[in-house]
Amino acid sequence: MTATRGGDGAAYRLPPRLRPPDATADPARMASRILDVLVPGFADAGAMYVLEQLLSDGIIPRQSAGTGQDGLVARRLATRSAIAGQPALGAAFPSGEVVAFGADSHSSRCFGDGVPTIFDRPGSGELQRISPEAKTTLGGFTSFLAAPMFTRGAAVGMLILARAPGSAAFHGIDAQAAADLAGRAGAAVADSLALMRQRSVAEALRPLQPAVTPVPPGQLEHGRLEIAGRCLPPTGCEACGDWYDIIPLPGGRTGLIVGDVMGHGPLAAAVMTRLSAAAYELADLDLPPSEVIRQLNRTALALPQDALVSCTYAVIDPAGQSCAIAAAGHLPPVLAMPDGTTRVIDMFAGQSIGVTPASYGQARIRLRPGTTLALYTDGLVETRTRTFDQGILALRSALARPRRDLDSTCEELARSSGEDREDDITVVLARIP
Repeated sequence: MTATRGGDGAAYRLPPRLRPPDATADPARMASRILDVLVPGFADAGAMYVLEQLLSDGIIPRQSAGTGQDGLVARRLATRSAIAGQPALGAAFPSGEVVAFGADSHSSRCFGDGVPTIFDRPGSGELQRISPEAKTTLGGFTSFLAAPMFTRGAAVGMLILARAPGSAAFHGIDAQAAADLAGRAGAAVADSLALMRQRSVAEALRPLQPAVTPVPPGQLEHGRLEIAGRCLPPTGCEACGDWYDIIPLPGGRTGLIVGDVMGHGPLAAAVMTRLSAAAYELADLDLPPSEVIRQLNRTALALPQDALVSCTYAVIDPAGQSCAIAAAGHLPPVLAMPDGTTRVIDMFAGQSIGVTPASYGQARIRLRPGTTLALYTDGLVETRTRTFDQGILALRSALARPRRDLDSTCEELARSSGEDREDDITVVLARIP
């Protein structure tokens, strides 16, 4: 390792190549472990930030997407100081705080340029955004190095290091070392975030007992829309690639999304979390079902990993007793009428999401009060010993039987395959009472 020294300052050794710490679902703990490698030795103090966008929607932005005219917004994961008598670093710069870096700040510029930046002190714009205590703390350092963290061309966050008076100022060789460190740190933090999201998905699915979900009072103009749903992972898996969402829309309407990512387990769950968040946001814009599916396909094509997804999106209008619906490579919905008859909705399924750019059609159906709309994934109707045609017939038979409520029907359908589930199972039932 090469030692560096500035004037009469203390010697610093370039840190060893950062070995990825053991995987953890706690990004803050991961950041603390990385800072432990750098402080002391390479710097007197340091802080690690992750892009707030990455935490809020789970989608890692491309390298050029982290900054704009308004700068960048990041959350501080951890701080570390090796200066004696400076226990206040954590108080001045608390972990978990969301920070807005102005577009003219050194931090934003280093992020936009994609390379580490060395500076003597924060700019005036940066100092205006922090507390007096934080300004005093920063005054105890004379050299700063900000290094953006990228992994596989995607933006993750930023590493900021500082040295105190009497220590060697940062220079070129330090910036080179910091670039390598930031790249490795970015990969470690991204993996930690992915593990956190996968665990969150597993924890969200673990109860597996949602009750009938009425749309909040006041959302519907006439009556109340009843909805029940279940989402079960395969036996032996905590997370799956299926999802469903319920979206209240203007005019008393309600959107229902059911999706199925090919495969199951953590990788499918990671793709599912990204696409389910995107699908909800698109539906919340009150776009037509066909346009929601088309835009979701564009989102899937932009993901860093391949994704093959089937999806159905329906918008139910209780006042108009109608439903607009679009699908992408998904099995057709089933209708169960109050008189016990059932039918499969005849509609063009369209191309699965994640293959190539495509357009999608949509159908409009009559949905009279008492009629149940069933959306589901293939795990409900298809097994190694039963074709999906046979499974759909069994689903229609189950829906035709008199039921007390949607929730008991939904529970029976979801559990019909027994405890040995081969695939993810999702079913959503909706009815205008």
